[in-house]
Amino acid sequence: MKVVVAHHLWSRVGGGELVNAYVVKTLLDAGHDVVAVSTFGFEKEKYREWFGIDLGDVKVYALLPKMLPLFGIYQRLGFYIPLGKAIKKEKPDVVFVDSELYRPILKLRKKNDFRLLEYIHFPFHALKFEKGDVPEEYREAFERYMADAKMYHKKYEKGWWRYYFKLWLKLYGRVARDNPFETADVVLANSRYIARLIKMLWGGEALVLNPPVRVRDFEPYGKKAFEERDNAVVMIGRISPEKRIEDVIDAIALSETKPALRIVGGLIPTTIPYKEKLEKRARKKGVKVEFYPNVSREELVKIATSSRVFVHATIGEHFGIAVVEGMAAGCPVIVHKSGGPYEDVINYGKYGLHYDTVGELAGRIDKLMDSRVWRHYHSLSLRRAPEFSEEVFARKLLEVVGKL
Repeated sequence: MKVVVAHHLWSRVGGGELVNAYVVKTLLDAGHDVVAVSTFGFEKEKYREWFGIDLGDVKVYALLPKMLPLFGIYQRLGFYIPLGKAIKKEKPDVVFVDSELYRPILKLRKKNDFRLLEYIHFPFHALKFEKGDVPEEYREAFERYMADAKMYHKKYEKGWWRYYFKLWLKLYGRVARDNPFETADVVLANSRYIARLIKMLWGGEALVLNPPVRVRDFEPYGKKAFEERDNAVVMIGRISPEKRIEDVIDAIALSETKPALRIVGGLIPTTIPYKEKLEKRARKKGVKVEFYPNVSREELVKIATSSRVFVHATIGEHFGIAVVEGMAAGCPVIVHKSGGPYEDVINYGKYGLHYDTVGELAGRIDKLMDSRVWRHYHSLSLRRAPEFSEEVFARKLLEVVGKL
């Protein structure tokens, strides 16, 4: 078959880019003809460096050669333009899209007769819904779902940014599809957690396809014993406020074992003040903190597999690729009792520990610094991580595409 894989922004390294790269790889390996769609041009060579995936011969349709420095969220509204162009020229059998901004291309379906597969990382529609009246029975659940999204969009609540965002929402409504179950042949969710939010919003049942995780990178280092590791807690992810790193600093300050905190992840100029705030907080509380910004994959593996415990503090994380990486590194994991990490990855506590308060987190960290307890959860982590591997993702995706 000919398949169009459409993703808004391919020029950064993140969970969405990982998913789309593996969609392309899986389909190519299965013998399908694949083209990519992006709002902006990107360096395909980067995907070899980031994910070990070769996109060299894949044709790309883009609106602009690169992202402009201003009006970032407005630029994504043009996503449907290169998508429409690709559909007209390539006449695909299947279109895979992970953005809701495709309403204008729906009229092309009658002429081109393609199947549409939509993958939902997080339904942005929920932000619009949240601004209106949320039924009382959904209010508590919605607060959990919206915690991460609200943190991410906080700057749009004040001053000029409020009007900037209000106008964007108006334009968004013109190009975003409404109910995905009325526009797509198959709706996929990246976690059971997000599938439940989708059902809350639209009443439909989405198929769950967890993102692929490069668990093999951690073999055989993940099997290192307790005694071979440092007295350290590791966190993996963007160094930004929604990751709630300050909660982990506070928990370590309260703990009896006082491990070092290692933070591995992406750092951009706008989040440097947050990093500096964390350093100041750690000094004040007597916590040893080590930052490893923008390191190579090899360095990430080395740091994670030489640490004893992995902590993920984000509230309402959509899935939690980093948690699976922590498991593959052989670390017992502690996650906030919310979101995909809690529901999908540790399966409500079957494969790891969870917490609600900073005090509870401190207690969980101390618990895992006991070598006997550590070995139990170390074994559970190594058993669980392969269930989210690239191979599992590829098999499930091909089953879905095969039915189309």
